[in-house]
Amino acid sequence: MTVSQERFFPLYRFGWAFLLAWVFCVFYTQVVDGYIGGADSFIKELGTFMHLFFIGLPVFMSIVMLILIVGLEKRFGSPVDHRIIFLLAPLLTAISTPLLFVSTHDLALTTLLFVLGSILTGVGSGFLWVMWGEYYAKLSQEDVESLAPISAIIAAVLVLLVSAMSGWLALAIVTVFPLLSGLCFLLSWRGIRKHVATVEHVGSLEQRAYTSARDSAKASPRKVISVMGRAGLGILVACMFVCIAGSFWEAPDKNSLPFQVVILASILFVAIIAFFSATGPRRISIAFLYRWMCPLLVVGYGSMIVFGLPFGGYLAYLVAIAGRFAFCLITQMYFARFAASGRITAVQSYGLGWIFVHLGDFLGVLLFILVGSDALVGEASLNRLVIISIAILVIVTMFVLNDGSSFSSEAAASARAGVASAGSVCARTQQFSEDEVFAQKILSISERYELTPRETEVFNLLAKGRSIPFIRDALIISKETAATHAKHVYAKLGVHSRQELIDLID
Repeated sequence: MTVSQERFFPLYRFGWAFLLAWVFCVFYTQVVDGYIGGADSFIKELGTFMHLFFIGLPVFMSIVMLILIVGLEKRFGSPVDHRIIFLLAPLLTAISTPLLFVSTHDLALTTLLFVLGSILTGVGSGFLWVMWGEYYAKLSQEDVESLAPISAIIAAVLVLLVSAMSGWLALAIVTVFPLLSGLCFLLSWRGIRKHVATVEHVGSLEQRAYTSARDSAKASPRKVISVMGRAGLGILVACMFVCIAGSFWEAPDKNSLPFQVVILASILFVAIIAFFSATGPRRISIAFLYRWMCPLLVVGYGSMIVFGLPFGGYLAYLVAIAGRFAFCLITQMYFARFAASGRITAVQSYGLGWIFVHLGDFLGVLLFILVGSDALVGEASLNRLVIISIAILVIVTMFVLNDGSSFSSEAAASARAGVASAGSVCARTQQFSEDEVFAQKILSISERYELTPRETEVFNLLAKGRSIPFIRDALIISKETAATHAKHVYAKLGVHSRQELIDLID
């Protein structure tokens, strides 16, 4: 395939969109009326503890389930290793959905059904998040950066469509989402399950190195928590403040124009973030996330001081929902890239990643319930809450942006070292390793066809099967620049496809 050839995917490969849409419909936007975990008046009357119980239980159960999945991977393996989970995960998630909306005149029965729904939600959705993570971790970076953005946009469109419905029809549609996501995953997994590692690892040495690192991480689940380091804290804090910002305003009618504007703005914002994340020279990382998330949240919180309630709260809500969609997109791509590095398994990357996400949600709900109601009593108290939130955001942002570690930077060093080592290979008479022989061929061909040093680096990565986004990250250049260098390499070598280029090496 040439570098300019467009990519087309079967529709079922966008199945992550149904899972994302389900989460937003049920929890983040509550576009389906009657969610018992929402701010229903009879729940608020039961006191702060019961209010927190009904709102936080589904999130808490998801955290518990993800902890179990990560902790038990060493013994039971990944969820994708068990065919029964392919059926159970979407089925349990679908069954749990209506249980979260059942309201009876008997508080004990309502509570019992909601608890059962919360448990099933945690089990089913926990498996689905990790299973889709396993799938994304096996894809090339180019595929991830095509599938994830489009899936996020599809999810936002689905939320918009559900918001235009009402009553049992909206609930029925949302209940079907997990089933569709599970079916799409089954079809998608069939085409990639035989890959021993990610498609970016093409050489036998790379395959073995990746497998060894992954097995080592699987054997020590407690140690891998430190691997995420500042990234985990950054995810948690971002989710916490997004959750708080989204609590200042609640749409009286989900199919009202103000709410529709929020979802439309979210679709546009996701498209913009997807474009800049895929084309620019900056790697997909939590630092990249904070470069736009922090200013966006500061604007949202600042509008509370400038405009007050309700308009300031509405702007904060708009920022929260739009930011949340883009946040899920970036983290989905980030977790896949992290897992592909081999420093952590896909189960650990997505399991721990979504634990941080849900924990941030839980803390956001907790803080808003404990201090939000009192803070909103007076304008001075509200301003203090906003100022404190902005200050914490700025401090955490400085901490996250100061993180210089990145698995992509390791790829860059490896890419340059692979080409540079070829110069010393010629002087050796000992037995060459596989990598050294490959590097020698790259250098020899580059000299013969008069490739520039940068084109030689690109040629080296292309010959290893690397995608254009991988080359962009490894060499820290824009996607357009990487594609241009690749075209020059193809032209100088006189080849028209990646396979012809690889055959030239052989």
